[in-house]
Amino acid sequence: MLLEENNNAQPPYSAQHPWLLICHGDVMQKQTFFSVSENRYYIKSISELKEKILCAYADEWLVLQSIYSNDCYLWNLISNEKIQLPPLPAKCDILKCLLSAPPHDPECQVIFLIETTLDDNDTNEDEDENSDGDGDEDSNEDENSDGDGDGDSNEDENSDGDGDENENLLTFYFCKPGYNEEFHKQDVQSIIGDSRLGIWTVFKKKFYILMGMQDILTCLDIDNDSGRITATPMTNESPDLLRSYHAFYKNYLIQSSSNDMLLYVHLIGNGREFEMPHHFQVFLFDFIRGRWIKAESIGEIAIFISFPVKTGTTCSTKDTNLNKECIYFTDGRYLYIYNWITHSISLSLPCPHVSKTKDHHMHWLTLN
Repeated sequence: MLLEENNNAQPPYSAQHPWLLICHGDVMQKQTFFSVSENRYYIKSISELKEKILCAYADEWLVLQSIYSNDCYLWNLISNEKIQLPPLPAKCDILKCLLSAPPHDPECQVIFLIETTLDDNDTNEDEDENSDGDGDEDSNEDENSDGDGDGDSNEDENSDGDGDENENLLTFYFCKPGYNEEFHKQDVQSIIGDSRLGIWTVFKKKFYILMGMQDILTCLDIDNDSGRITATPMTNESPDLLRSYHAFYKNYLIQSSSNDMLLYVHLIGNGREFEMPHHFQVFLFDFIRGRWIKAESIGEIAIFISFPVKTGTTCSTKDTNLNKECIYFTDGRYLYIYNWITHSISLSLPCPHVSKTKDHHMHWLTLN
C-alpha cells in the first residue's frame, strides 16, 4: 500500500535509493519521489524544478534546462547550490546530455549533443569549427534522444534517408562546469566519421557511446584544455541480440550503481502494437577481452530503466525490499516489474495523482 507524505520544503532523503522522480503538472511544478524499496511516495513542490527538464545528473547534482529556452545550469538537490553553464545556441535542439561527475570532482565534465539547422542564420553562433559537418549528418539521432517513447524501434533500419538530413548538423558542446566561460564545440562527423550515434552513458567518469550500424562501444575522451574529443573504439563486436526476430526493441547502456559493471540492456517488445516489453537481454562488457558477455543471471541486483527516455541504474537487493533477478521499468504512469526467472510482469501505480493525459517526466535517481 502506498503511503503519502506532504513536505514542500525539501526532497526526501531517508529512504533507500533508487528514487523514481516524477515531474508533472502543466509546467512541471509538481514532483513525486517514489521509493521502490519502501513502496512509499512523497509529493513535493520544489520551486527550482518548476518549468525545468532534467537532462542528466551525477549524485545529487542535476543538469536542468528551462522548458522555454536552452538555458541550462547545475543544481544541487540537497544544498540548493547552483552553477550556471555557458550559453548554448538560442535556436537548436538539445538531443542528449551527460554529466560525468559532481562539479567538485576534477574529472567533472558536462557534454551536450546539439542539433542545429544549417539554414538558420540567426542561431546565435558561428559554426566555423564545424565546417566538416556537411550533408552526411544524419538526423536519426532524433530516435536516440532522451525524450520520445518510440523512436528507438528498429534504430538501425530507420536511418530516414530523406532530404531533411542534409540540413542538420550534430555538434558536441562540452565544458567543465564552473571553470569554462564558454563551451568547447566539435562537430560529430569530424570526431567519429559517422553521424549515426546510439545510446550513451557515463562509466567510471568517462563517456561511452554506441556508434554506427553495428552499435560499436566507443569511449569519448575529452581534453578540456585543448577543447578536443577523441573517439576510441573499445571493441569491434556488437552484442549478440535477438532484434532480427522482433518488430520492436529498445536498448539501454547503464552504469551499475557500484560503478563496477557496464551493462547493455536489450528490451524486446510484443503485443498487438509491439510496444509492450515482454523479454529482456542483458550483456556485461568485458574491458579486458573487449567483448560483450551475455548474462544468464543478474543475481542479487535489480535493474531500473525508464522505458521512454532510455536512462537507468542498478541497485543491490541485499537487505532491501527489492526483488532480485528483476528489471523495474516505467511506461506511461505505471511501474512494471519483469521477473528474470519466471518471465512474468507485474504492474503498479507509483503515484495516483499523476495525470493520465498531461505530460510528465520520469527519472531514476541514485543519490549517494
